[in-house]
This record gives sequence, structure tokens and C-alpha cells, in this order.
Amino acid sequence: MKKNLLALAVAGALAPAAAMAQSSVEIYGRLNLAFDQWKASGATAGAAASFDSRFRVVDGSSRVGFRINENLGGGMRVFGVIETGVNVDNGSTTGQGGQANSSSGVWASRDSYLGLGGGWGDIRLGRQSIWWSNGVIAQTGANYLYTAADSVITGHMLAAPVTRQSNVISYNSPTMGGFNVSLSYSPHDQEPSSFTGAGAQEKGSIMGFTARYTSGALRAQFDWATRQNVANVEDRNIDGIKLGVGWAYAPGSQISGILGQIKHENFGVAAAEVLPLLLLGGQLGPADPKVRFWLLNWEHMIGQWQVLAQLYKSDEIKGVVDPSGTEVTAYTLGAKYFLSKRTGIYAAFHKIKNDDFAWADHTGGAITSGPLGPLNAGADPQIIGVGVMHNF
Repeated sequence: MKKNLLALAVAGALAPAAAMAQSSVEIYGRLNLAFDQWKASGATAGAAASFDSRFRVVDGSSRVGFRINENLGGGMRVFGVIETGVNVDNGSTTGQGGQANSSSGVWASRDSYLGLGGGWGDIRLGRQSIWWSNGVIAQTGANYLYTAADSVITGHMLAAPVTRQSNVISYNSPTMGGFNVSLSYSPHDQEPSSFTGAGAQEKGSIMGFTARYTSGALRAQFDWATRQNVANVEDRNIDGIKLGVGWAYAPGSQISGILGQIKHENFGVAAAEVLPLLLLGGQLGPADPKVRFWLLNWEHMIGQWQVLAQLYKSDEIKGVVDPSGTEVTAYTLGAKYFLSKRTGIYAAFHKIKNDDFAWADHTGGAITSGPLGPLNAGADPQIIGVGVMHNF
């Protein structure tokens, strides 16, 4: 009897500690493969600057990940994500056209971080997405197919401030009244191997802010980011701003829009991002080129079918005396049939229409077989494909 009482007493004493030590590990992932036809024809310089049509087997950002969560008690928890992109089409670190794909092939190549959280929100350290993700506002390219017109937001001639970034610390607030925010900072490659510290070079950094709101059918997201002292040049910055609003009028269905601007400050006529315009006949004015863009997105469920459409448009690049010929238009039309909650087959058509001095491209996940550059200006990338996606 005494032994039983002693055992119960020990178990009772250890119960709180055991509860605090509870942890879980989840394995998840996605396999997304497509068969498509790609080309980029109509270059301003003629056929030699265009890309012939070709058939491809394409990996659409397949990945495998681990989610870790431990309850520390007192409302506190520690959590982590290790997500790795895998190129199922070729088993390597390269995408189409042999180009490097920084989001696949090595451990933690996608968003991966360790975090500590509580009722006050959480802090995360690691590789994280800043600015470029549109969240629930537009998921066509990120979660439903393998690319879409919104990829031109980061595939424009003027580089975006940041996409998926290594070495980030972020604060993420709790959701209150449907509203939450994220603040992000990364020291970036602030001191290259040639850094002298004698005043000729400046340390670089990246900062970002995202605010999200969801209430009933209404959802909104605001993104701001800046990359400071690009290439360690003082006051040479890239700034980006986006505002997206969506209306989820039915389950799995929404219409949404995004307005944004990318601005390069103090890049000068010799900057790599601007010099190609001179090579193609443009003339620089102020050393602060900028571009404004907008996107319309439609997602609609009909039974087990999902219909998808996007239209992207960017204006002429400002900050160039004669900017004529730098407009970009892109669109996506797609349909997906869900065989189950996790598996779907899809067909899609993607087209980017570049003016004579524009070379925007589908760059995310190394999907393009180009990639296009200033010598390919005027070429119009086009993808027609079918694929299958399975989430696990």
C-alpha cells in the first residue's frame, strides 16, 4: 500500500514537468510536377535574341519540411521550421536552363527558422520571406499552380528590395480583432571580404514591415521593405511598397487586387540595374528610377474545379528621360481539378508581353528557361502546361 502511495506521489510531482515537456514534430511537404511548352519570342533585336519553343518537365517548387513545437508552460512555446526545396525533376540544385535555384537542393533552402512565442507574439530567427509574399491575397502561383503573372513583381527589370532572405530576425504580433503585424530585420551581407572599414564602404541591411487584416470576407495586406546601402554604397537603396485587398465571396473563391511601387535610389548611370536601358537606347534622367504596378487576381471554386486568372501591369520606368518601351503586361489563365483534398491536376497558360525595351520574366523557382536579360528585350515569355500537385 505504501509503495502504491509513493508511486502516486512521484507521478503527481512529475506530471506538471511532463506536461511542460510535451513536444511534437510534423513532417509535411509538396510534390508538384508539370509538363509544359516554353518559349520567349519577338525580341527587339530579332530571332537571335529570342528563345525557341521547347518542351520541358518542370518541378514547381516541390518541398519537404519539419515543423517542431514544444509547450513550455505558462503560455510560452518554442517552435521551429526546417523547409527544404527539392528538385524532383532532376535531383540537383538547378532549375530550368541550368540556372541555380537558391530555394532548393540544400537543407533549409526555403523559409526555416527557430522561434519563441507567447501571448505577446513571437520572435523568429532564420531564413524568412520579406515583402514578396502576398499571403492569402493571391495564391495562384504560390499554392495552386507553379507560376503566375504575379511572379513579375519580383521578375521585373527593376529588382525588388527583398524576397526570401537569410539571417533574419522578426517579431510577429498576436492576431487581435483580425489584425496582426510582422517586423523584420536582416544585416544582409553587410561586410564583404573587401570591406575596409575606412569610410569608403557602408554596411548594408534589410528592413521590412507587413500588416495583415482579415474580417469575414474582407482580407488586406500591406508590405513595405527597404534594402539599404546596396553593394555597400552609401544611400544606394531599393524600396518597395505593396497594398493588397481581397474579397472572399465564397469558400475557395475570391477577387483581389494589389497596387505597388519599386524605387531605386542613388543608383546613377553606371548601376547594373539601370545601365541596360542606356544600352537599349534609353536616356537616364534622375538617378532614382521607379516603377508602379498593379495586379488583379481571381480564384473561383465550382464543385471540384478551381478557375484561376491573373492580370499584371507595370507602367513605364520613371527616372528615364525617354522611358518609352518599358511597359510590361502579364496574364495567367488556369483550371485545376481536385481529385482529393490533397491532390489536384491542373492546366494553365502564362504570357508576359514586354515592350521593346523590357525583359520581365517568370523568375521564381528558376522556372524560366532564359532567363531574359537586356539583350533579350522585347521577347515575350510564354508557358502552356499541365501538371499534378500533391500536398502531404
